[in-house]
Amino acid sequence: MASRNGNVKCLMSHFRNRKNLLVRTYKAVIPEPKGSFVLVHGNCCHFRAEFTAYNMNWYMEKYKIGLPNADDVVRGELDAMYPRKAATLRADPNAKFPHYSTLDGKDFFDVSPRFIYEGSFVQKLNDLGYDVYGLDLQSHGMSEGMYGRRNYYVCLDEIIEDVIQFVDIVKRGKFDDTEEKYDAEKIGQPSSIGKVYVGGLSMGGNIVLRLAELASIYKRGGQHFIDGVLSMAPMTDLLDYVEQAGKKVQLLVSKFIALFYPSCTLFLEEDRVVNSINGFFRKNDPHVFNFPQCYGVVSSLFTATHKLKDDIGLYPKDLPTLLIHAVDDPVCTISGSRELANNYMKDYNLKYVELDGKVHCITSAMYNERLLPALKEWLRELEK
Repeated sequence: MASRNGNVKCLMSHFRNRKNLLVRTYKAVIPEPKGSFVLVHGNCCHFRAEFTAYNMNWYMEKYKIGLPNADDVVRGELDAMYPRKAATLRADPNAKFPHYSTLDGKDFFDVSPRFIYEGSFVQKLNDLGYDVYGLDLQSHGMSEGMYGRRNYYVCLDEIIEDVIQFVDIVKRGKFDDTEEKYDAEKIGQPSSIGKVYVGGLSMGGNIVLRLAELASIYKRGGQHFIDGVLSMAPMTDLLDYVEQAGKKVQLLVSKFIALFYPSCTLFLEEDRVVNSINGFFRKNDPHVFNFPQCYGVVSSLFTATHKLKDDIGLYPKDLPTLLIHAVDDPVCTISGSRELANNYMKDYNLKYVELDGKVHCITSAMYNERLLPALKEWLRELEK
């Protein structure tokens, strides 16, 4: 088993996207890897929350049962992470991003006690012999957003273009180059680091599937832009959220408002009950967005599920793809994954796996062992 204190290097960097926004990036690399995974997180979340492990012992020590609020703890953590004391308070959804130079080259487990390597999905992939790369999508986590807004975007394809740019950076071995900016002429060159796979959870699961569609234009000499896709609990169908007639009307109104005022937030805040330890971790994570969504974001999420299916003809039929979903997923219904597997992608190089249980964040330390057998089997076939 790989040891973070031994051979694994977990470092941060960044690049600039086509809008010149800073996108925070991460890597956990090992000697002589079999290949590399680029991981993509879901909506409102960030790379570390989705793919590393929350430090339960630290939470138990700092938050203690019965503590009325944890703002002081969060503020202390942020002050420790950002020496320049940037205004990145948990209570401010429009908080400014801290000066990036204080984080480049740092071990991303050293900047905060909130996360650990042990038991994480990152560690599982390292143990299987793969390097891991990841990013905080624009306006998420520690990446910049348009107009300084957090969790704000109006077209998911623009975020997917950022991921394509990052995959290309990884393929060219330029992760540590903080001068990397968008250059369409560079994208599509052969990989200098071997095979590169993409993996995503939730909205990230949609993104990696959609990436395979959009990046099909970069196929060179019979070689696809990526070598395989791992889509976990993907956001492929959101119709469960609008089953009732009133909700359908609300969605239509939201889409109309999004056309003219995309940055306006929903009138009512969600009545979210934290009923799991993972939910508690995220609710108190200053880099997870726990505020009402913008109309533009809501509209773009629904649009993204339709675009994925409408453009499925662009998806390379021979591209190895593993799709994993829990049967009773309470966030992204499994019906969309079943529709992809049984209808849209039934003639594709797709392995479809259903897991028992009512869970969405299947990459969390509490659940990732459940998906490992299918992942190991899929990778063994690819390694032959």
